[in-house]
This record gives sequence, structure tokens and C-alpha cells, in this order.
Amino acid sequence: MTHSNQPPAAPDREARSRVARAAVQSIWSACIVFLVALLLLFALPQARAVPIVTNEFDFADGPLDWTPQPVGKLGLLPPITGGKRWTHANGQWEVNWSPVSGPLVATGNYLTSPLLDPAGPLEGQPVDAVRISFAHKFNFSSSLTVPPAAGQVVYSINGGPYTPLPVAAWSTGNVNTPEPLFGPNPLWPTYVGQTELVVPGYTPPTGMYSDLFPLINGGASFTGVTPGYSATGGTYVPSVAVLDFPLQVITDFRVRLINANLGSSCPADAGWDVRYLQVDFAAPEPGSLLLAAAGISGVAGYRFLKRRRSP
Repeated sequence: MTHSNQPPAAPDREARSRVARAAVQSIWSACIVFLVALLLLFALPQARAVPIVTNEFDFADGPLDWTPQPVGKLGLLPPITGGKRWTHANGQWEVNWSPVSGPLVATGNYLTSPLLDPAGPLEGQPVDAVRISFAHKFNFSSSLTVPPAAGQVVYSINGGPYTPLPVAAWSTGNVNTPEPLFGPNPLWPTYVGQTELVVPGYTPPTGMYSDLFPLINGGASFTGVTPGYSATGGTYVPSVAVLDFPLQVITDFRVRLINANLGSSCPADAGWDVRYLQVDFAAPEPGSLLLAAAGISGVAGYRFLKRRRSP
């Protein structure tokens, strides 16, 4: 008997073709979903805006609504005379110290900014980061383990408690090197007498020295002496700190400078002079990457629905 080779039935070919098309569509859909996930996880968090809200304080123009406040342990305040409280003079905010007698008479001075509102395009939107830049000079010299004088920068969000800036928030290196998120430093070159950024070199310890009034424990504090410092001269130096926030809506941001005398002897002209301060806010802005991710998601969804509706 002679057997002839018969072609497979048409329905069988069509079934195999549908299976192959479905497999290809599944592979493409999986690849697209994977690319979308990569965009959302890695690309979008990097798409951040340049600073769009700036609060600038050039103290050559006046006190600019900053508020001085003396504070003292056991109710003892630093005296008013002799520049021992924050005073606006000589085109800057300045405070100078003379020795204070007794280890329990720790005194200090707050200098608090007005309300800094991330208004404009950021109104009601999450803030991604804040940069604090200022030009200052100081004499917080000490040979002691616990310095008798120090300066600390703290901040408050939406009326909450003041929090010190950690060591990790402070930038190092050259002041004319652009910061990755915010770009060029506003201090360069007008208010800076040297190019290297000055960072706090002292952190109040815990344990037996945990009550270093009025410093806040865990916060970086300035100590030492800047070049050529005196009550009437010296070189302004740049300091910059950047804080990252988890997409927090900020309607009230304040900066406070804490000048502390911890109750021991310090040089007669020890003090802190602040010439210029600027606070920049930035917000996340996915921009074109978000549109691209949305488009790819749409294509993936379209392919998925088309495959589901195919007979």
C-alpha cells in the first residue's frame, strides 16, 4: 500500500501559530514591565529639580528679621554689656564672650531666622532637600576636651523641635565646586576669604557630658579659630550643609544659630560673626522620565489587553 504524505490540518497550524504569538507577546510584555520597573526604581529618583526657592540674607543690609535670644542654665543669662549677646553691628550678626565663672553657669545665645516658607512652585508640594550656606568667622578656641565655647546650627520643620545638623550633612572640599543637586555655591566668590569649606569639628558627647547646655547632643558644632579672627577682623569662611528629606511637605522652616559658653574660661575676644546666609529648597521633579515611564506603561497595558481579547 502506498502512503502519501498529507499536510497537517489547517486548524492545527493555526493553533500552533496562536501559541507562538502568545508566547512572543508574553516575552515582550515581561520585558516592558521590567524596563518600567527599572525606570521607577532607579531613573525617576535621580530626576530632581534644581533649587527653585531661595531665601537670601545679606546682613550688610540689616538684621533682616532674625531674632536674638539669650538663654541660661538655672535661669542665669549672659550679661547685656560687652557684646555678650547676639547683636547686629558692622554689617553682620556678632556675639563675643568673656570668661564666665563657675562650671554650672553655662549660658548661650540663640539667633533664629524668620519663617522660611517654600512658596511659589513648591507651595503644598513635598520638599526633597534643603541647602544651608553661610559665610562666618569665629573664635571657639580651647585646649579642653569639652570646649568652653562652641557654635551649632539647628533647624525646625513645621513648628517642631529644633534638630541639630549631623556631621554627615556638612560638605567638604572646595567652595567653588558645584554641589550635585543645587549647583554652584552662592558664597563664591563674594563672601569667601578662602576656598576650602569649613565643617564643624566637635560633637557633644553622651554620658557624663550629656547636659552641655545649650548645645543639642548629636549635632556637629564649630570649635577652633578661623584665620586671623578678632572681634573686629579676620577672614570669613564658607560652610555648607545639605539635608535630604523623604518627600516631606514643609510650610515652616527655621534655622537657629546656637552660641554656647559652657561655663569655663575662654579668650576675651572669643565669639561668632555671621556675614551672609542663604537657604535653598529643592523638590523632586520627574519630568520627561515620568512621561516616558507612563508611555511605556501604556504600551505594556495595551499589549496585555490586546492579548487577552484575542480569540
